[in-house]
Amino acid sequence: MSTKLFTYTALDPDGARQTGVLQAVSRGAAMDELGKRGFRVEELKEGRPFEASRDPLTKNVLAPIFGRVNFESLQRFYAQLWSMYRAGVPLINALDTLQSTTSHPKLRHVIGKLKEYVLQGRPMSDCMAEYPEVFGELQTSLVRLGERGGALEQSLFHLKEYLAKEIQIRNKLKTATFHFKMMLAAIILIPLAANIVISTITSKNGGPQFSLFSFASLPIVIYSLVFVVLFWLVLGKLLMQQPPIRYVFHRALLLVPYLGGTVEMFAMAKFGRAFATMYGGGVPIGQALTMSANACGNDYIASKIQPASGWIQEGRPIAESLARTRVFPRITIDMAHTGEQSGNMEAMFNNVAEQFEDEADVRVEKLIRVLPVVLLIIAAIAVGYIVITFFTSYYSTLMESGGAAE
Repeated sequence: MSTKLFTYTALDPDGARQTGVLQAVSRGAAMDELGKRGFRVEELKEGRPFEASRDPLTKNVLAPIFGRVNFESLQRFYAQLWSMYRAGVPLINALDTLQSTTSHPKLRHVIGKLKEYVLQGRPMSDCMAEYPEVFGELQTSLVRLGERGGALEQSLFHLKEYLAKEIQIRNKLKTATFHFKMMLAAIILIPLAANIVISTITSKNGGPQFSLFSFASLPIVIYSLVFVVLFWLVLGKLLMQQPPIRYVFHRALLLVPYLGGTVEMFAMAKFGRAFATMYGGGVPIGQALTMSANACGNDYIASKIQPASGWIQEGRPIAESLARTRVFPRITIDMAHTGEQSGNMEAMFNNVAEQFEDEADVRVEKLIRVLPVVLLIIAAIAVGYIVITFFTSYYSTLMESGGAAE
């Protein structure tokens, strides 16, 4: 009788998790063999061990475009995992529960992969590293550090708190730009809608046929808008994965009057929050600084901060190294210096993040108050243009019709 290959994950008589393969004629025979060895089987499946690597095309091209998971879903994942792990639920059981209750399809699939790694005795962070489109470098590094230092609960806590703050910042940015997007869409769509209404009415009552001139109704404009939308949704996301292109875009964004300053404030807030999280999680300062710079959301600012990591590793104080970047204001340098002297760096950088968030909030509030007025004026001009064009075109068409009748 031919034998089959089975992969198992089980606890040995000493309670240590073991992963291996064995040959047996059936699943039952494999279970019996493991039982004779004193193993308590957690998972047994036919075939070779799980392979970690993903297809490069999927991992590097398709996944960054179509395989991302929103921060809200990730924050709930970390919060629930932390809560169960803190309550004493074994990690594998917690992941199994979260896989069955998570509504996000991509995250549910990834949690299943995390569970497979843990069942085989592999670090969960190794699996997270295989899905960079889901888990950023900061998240993976913090979980890896928690696994190695026996402080996974603390790492999960820091991650849930960090993502909660990140969500707040992103929501503020969305709020600041929402009215602008809506008014811009209205300015484009109103002339198109007006022409449709005019065409419908005149075709039914037999009136003169005419249409309002609008740049938004020109075919080249319509095609350009469609191209821009498709470009951003597909190719744009892929191009933004390229560091040189992303660097230029982020540098240009900072040059936009007022909005650039607001974006810079939010980037500084993200840096401060990330650095406090990494430092509190026990990540070495140089490494924490580099990853926090990458987490600030702006490649140009990150490039200015990253050299400070090398200066710190050379033995320079943190405050002095940050001052040499010429990115941070004086109050941030002073707070970093105080944190070094008091040994309370985590709290100081949380305060730095809150300070930048407060300043950014003030700028956003001003933007929210001023922007609708500006857009309302633009919309009024657009509507006035439509009304004037309507009557001009209508009477012009009537006069031409009357002249033709004579």
